[in-house]
Amino acid sequence: MEKSKYELSKTEVIIPKVPVGITGVGSYLPPVVVRNDEFTNLNLSDSDREFMETKSGIKHRHWARNEDVTSMAVKAGWEAMKNAGVGPMDVDMVVVTHITRNLSQLTPPNSVTIQTQLGALNATAINIDQGFTGWMYALMTGASYVASGFYKTVLVVSGESILPHTDSTIMKSMLVGDGAGAFVLQETESGYGLQGFHLMSEQYPEVAAGVGVDACLAGPAEQSITQKAFFNIAPNSFQRDLPYVKEFLPFSVKKVLKALDLSAEEIEHYILAQKFDWLNRQWADHIGIDYSKVHQTLERHACMETASIPVITDDAVQTGKLKRGDLVVFADLGSNWSVASAVFRWCCC
Repeated sequence: MEKSKYELSKTEVIIPKVPVGITGVGSYLPPVVVRNDEFTNLNLSDSDREFMETKSGIKHRHWARNEDVTSMAVKAGWEAMKNAGVGPMDVDMVVVTHITRNLSQLTPPNSVTIQTQLGALNATAINIDQGFTGWMYALMTGASYVASGFYKTVLVVSGESILPHTDSTIMKSMLVGDGAGAFVLQETESGYGLQGFHLMSEQYPEVAAGVGVDACLAGPAEQSITQKAFFNIAPNSFQRDLPYVKEFLPFSVKKVLKALDLSAEEIEHYILAQKFDWLNRQWADHIGIDYSKVHQTLERHACMETASIPVITDDAVQTGKLKRGDLVVFADLGSNWSVASAVFRWCCC
């Protein structure tokens, strides 16, 4: 059968036989908050200013000015374990993902450091490197270990310090923020937890965004140029890839819903990759839902890449929006390209 125009690799939806639930959620946001007008290295064009005011939906973001990925991930992990009612010695595996790169330690991976600092001394740890969709791939990896029966309790955690690794002289630096989030995964009662998921990927000829090593003026107001692994977006790539960006994620979501015999309206909550408001609304429109079903925190947090979904989820839990028994869709997209979506029936009280 020929692939759909918006289908990447021809993969099928996986429907697990063992119910794996998210039994605890945690997040951490660094205390320094940066407003749009505090990006003093920027000289916005009229079109950039209009985009930020009318399409980004972003007004503030958190800045990990003096904090690193590891310390933030540990704090989020502690919160998730506390909320799940488990201790560090109960954790069997720690799965870590992030796009941020520390040039002083490219290897060994920080998963082992995070595991050790959490006190999870009965656990092992792995890093998942899948770029901007890393959270979803880490989440499905952790769920697979629980579903297999190999491990009972898996902690999935992400930390991102994107702002200190982004060239502050370009408008794209205003689209990102820093933070960390974590989920605890365990087997849950029948009918709850992970209902189904879909992953697809394919290399496209040109890269839209990525993390590379170069010299840049990082941070919203830094004055010294440093050599860093910095987040970058290729010029004009958004305009080039927009027709596909709008469709890849909805294609995956609709494929999962069809396999589960669910309509888009039957889902109470959608927690998406949250790049910026206009794109979120395009995704909602192409999925076929009212935007009120999309829980997002763009105004306060901007895009935190792999940390976005767990931070948004924790916000939905803390505000009482996400309740036991609700159906929630998680979906993410990364350039050059990998796409992931999953449906959970929420099992936390």
